[in-house]
Amino acid sequence: MTISHKKQIANHMKNIIFAIFIFTSALCNAQNYSFVPDSLRLISYEELMKNPPSNVGLVYYENGTPTTLKEVIPLVMQKKLTPQMFVDKDGNHKILVVVKAEVKTENISIAYEGMPEKLKKLGYSFGNSKSDTIVLITQGGPFPKLFTDEVKAIFKDNGGIDENKYFIINSHQAQTIEPQMMLEEEMSFEQAKMLGIKTSEMLNELVSYFKSENKKVFIVGISYGCFAAQDYISKFGNIADGYLLMVGRLDIAEDIWRAYSEGIDAAFEEDAVSTKVEQKAEDLMMINSHKIAAAYGYKRYSELLKNTDLSNLIYYHALKDSNVGKLTTDEIDFLKTKGANIVAFDDVHTAWRKHLKKALELLLAK
Repeated sequence: MTISHKKQIANHMKNIIFAIFIFTSALCNAQNYSFVPDSLRLISYEELMKNPPSNVGLVYYENGTPTTLKEVIPLVMQKKLTPQMFVDKDGNHKILVVVKAEVKTENISIAYEGMPEKLKKLGYSFGNSKSDTIVLITQGGPFPKLFTDEVKAIFKDNGGIDENKYFIINSHQAQTIEPQMMLEEEMSFEQAKMLGIKTSEMLNELVSYFKSENKKVFIVGISYGCFAAQDYISKFGNIADGYLLMVGRLDIAEDIWRAYSEGIDAAFEEDAVSTKVEQKAEDLMMINSHKIAAAYGYKRYSELLKNTDLSNLIYYHALKDSNVGKLTTDEIDFLKTKGANIVAFDDVHTAWRKHLKKALELLLAK
């Protein structure tokens, strides 16, 4: 196995572990486990998000039974288990313990007076509902859960967004409305395409409603959400007042989306250009996540958007992006001809958080 391949596997593992933890906005209180040495400590959610692990040596159920990441990931995603991460004195991630989750009903809705109930169900909101400016987020993933407290923390702490000045909404995606689609059985690529269509339509419903309320609407698309925002523009036109798209692609490499369409793991090499197709993902959620991503990835947005003015669009891309790759010269040239503002940063896919504050300042200055 080459060093490059090992790094790819480590990055893939890091993404999976990050996905596990982003499903819980606060980790449980520490308990005394006989199988966890006293020298290790439980870390907070905030501490974990600053440095997601690339691997975990040991995984246990709370009764001390050894298990594996593969086994517990689906249960964490379904909120049946809650993860706890223990680190040593140097901050190295040593032991993951999963405990039975507390059952609680999360009432997710958009808190906006006078909004039709059907539309209120299409997202999670925070901030000032009386604001003239709506920030409409379409999250990364695709995951089966809509982020609530998690996205609020990221946009406040990393993004520095002013809750008193803006009304912020994380919009549902088709698979967050129907999470069982990702968790119960393997879907077909055609089913995945239908989910993509539904996600774009839901985004359009929200944009159209708030524009009818005479609001300024800004769309922020992150990773998978970047593709969703592009698809929305290609289908419904450039209706929003501005767009911030981060770590996505207009025309992702064909061998990547074709692999994803079959649930196969694939990624980019360190140069963020060369591709590596591996084998079918091991867990069901990742198989379906790949297929849903491919349902946008197979499209060529430089062709679909060729007649669209994109002068109100900001596009951030990572030069070391092993997830989606960096923008090609052709993609950059296309965006320039459409008037978009392109910003490159010399880092990896998940480093978009470091640039969120500046990116939001650029967007909201429009």
